[in-house]
Amino acid sequence: MKQAVDELRKLKGIGEVLAKRFIEAGYDTPGKVAHASIEDLGKIPGVNPRMLPQLVIQAAALVEEAEKSSDEKNEELKQKAALLKGHIEEIARDVRDRFSEGLSGKAGARLEKQIHKFILSLEKVEGKLKNRAKKVRKGLARAEKRLVVVSEDGLREIGKKVKKARKSLKRVYS
Repeated sequence: MKQAVDELRKLKGIGEVLAKRFIEAGYDTPGKVAHASIEDLGKIPGVNPRMLPQLVIQAAALVEEAEKSSDEKNEELKQKAALLKGHIEEIARDVRDRFSEGLSGKAGARLEKQIHKFILSLEKVEGKLKNRAKKVRKGLARAEKRLVVVSEDGLREIGKKVKKARKSLKRVYS
């Protein structure tokens, strides 16, 4: 309830008492206020009828701003996911260059499988951007942190790091 009150108090002319009355009437978000009719809002006790048109306009602007900022955040997360995908591809190229003989063995096959799974997980995460933006941001940050590959790392160590990074992403969509 406190969060709803705080959201409504962002609108000019609505204090704590009036915000609680709006919530009791069923208008607990600026979006609901923006889509409400002026007649319905006028039935709420203590509301100045002359301020209602301006109140609806403010609420619509607040909703538009929130949607715009979430679109920008989603675009930022898409870019971060693309960078991470580029990083894993760079790791794969580096592994092919450094361990050309060892890739035909068991460790090479495991690493190749982990890289493939990582890319699939990254694609699943990209599908969750709108619904779970906060979880996606955290998962991408963890995966990026775990994908730091040192030039002295062997095939097994790289495979373990890719697996840990993939599991960080898996938390987002499971």
